Amino acid sequence: MRLWPCYLFVILCVLYVHPMDVRAANELQLQIDKAQPGQTIFLENRTYAGPVFISKPLTIIGKQHTVIEGDSQGDVLVIQADDVTIESLTIQASGKGKQQAGIMIDKVDRATIVSNSLQQVQNGIFVRGGKGHRIQGNHIVSYNAHFSKRGNGIHLLATNDTTIDKNQITTVQDGVYLDDATATQIQENTIQDSRYAVHFMFSQNGQVKRNHFSNNINGIMAMNSEQVDLVENRFEQHLNYRGYGVLIYEMKDVNVKDNELFYNQNGLEIQSSEYIQVEGNTFGGNTVGFATSGANKEVIFHQNEMAGNIVQTRLSGNLIELDGNYWDDYHSYDLDGDGIGEIPYETYSASSEWMQRHPHLQFFFESPAMTIWQSMEKMFSISDQSKNRDHEPIVK
Repeated sequence: MRLWPCYLFVILCVLYVHPMDVRAANELQLQIDKAQPGQTIFLENRTYAGPVFISKPLTIIGKQHTVIEGDSQGDVLVIQADDVTIESLTIQASGKGKQQAGIMIDKVDRATIVSNSLQQVQNGIFVRGGKGHRIQGNHIVSYNAHFSKRGNGIHLLATNDTTIDKNQITTVQDGVYLDDATATQIQENTIQDSRYAVHFMFSQNGQVKRNHFSNNINGIMAMNSEQVDLVENRFEQHLNYRGYGVLIYEMKDVNVKDNELFYNQNGLEIQSSEYIQVEGNTFGGNTVGFATSGANKEVIFHQNEMAGNIVQTRLSGNLIELDGNYWDDYHSYDLDGDGIGEIPYETYSASSEWMQRHPHLQFFFESPAMTIWQSMEKMFSISDQSKNRDHEPIVK
């Protein structure tokens, strides 16, 4: 009987705390429901319970420690109206369904998502339809699980005119996934430790510019899309045995310009694509610098720098236009002083093929024995018009 006062105290505490939690869970939604269209709601440094639904134009701004906590069942914050801005919130604990997210933008226009932290969410920001969205300066991380069980950092489905810039995305499935997305600008983002940093599917008119992608399986996986520009990005440390800085597959009208591709298993590979221009890029320290396969059409590889790659090229399928590049393993003379070597650069070599077939031979890369082998091969090789060659190799 002496324990009854303790039990009574615990019961009273539960009855007291639980109604307060219910009121907290309803409080933010109540503020939103009472707000006038176009109003700005300033939140306090505290935790608000979700899920939350916004069905009118509003701006919601948090502070450093403003948190919206989901119930791990569905979306945490759902935008169902045009012209909604979400700024400076921490949003966490979504459900783990395939399309569940920290922020769901559902068939509306001009959502602005700025300077938020999304963590422990299946997808960070899932955009389903609409146009004119801006997603800027957010930090996004999914659950701690294998990438096949995580969602994407930013998922665009049937969108138009979306800008994604200055976000930090890590530990997701794909950093930015585009499915039937048109006119997308992806710029100055950092994406790492995921499957693909950017994944194009059935999309068009996209630009990926001045981003830093590292330690993913692929930096860019571009498939079945067209009119894509990859400009001034840095791709590095994609070292999975099937890893690529950039992989272009069944694409059309792609411009790969002024990028840095360093220390990847494969720098750039083009497969069964057409109208691809690769110009002004630096390939350094990759296992394979540049590769092609399949029935490519009108591929131009021009004014690129190839330095320190174990295998410079692995080219198969149709011949490509391959002129005016610098190759650090090219040895010839510039007799007329025009900066161009007097004999073509041969992209095929038996030594490179053997290193691909027998990876342990890479241990001897740049060794005296390998250097002699390559020199002898160049001295006694017979020009084969069926092979790709650079007819105007740069000597400096």
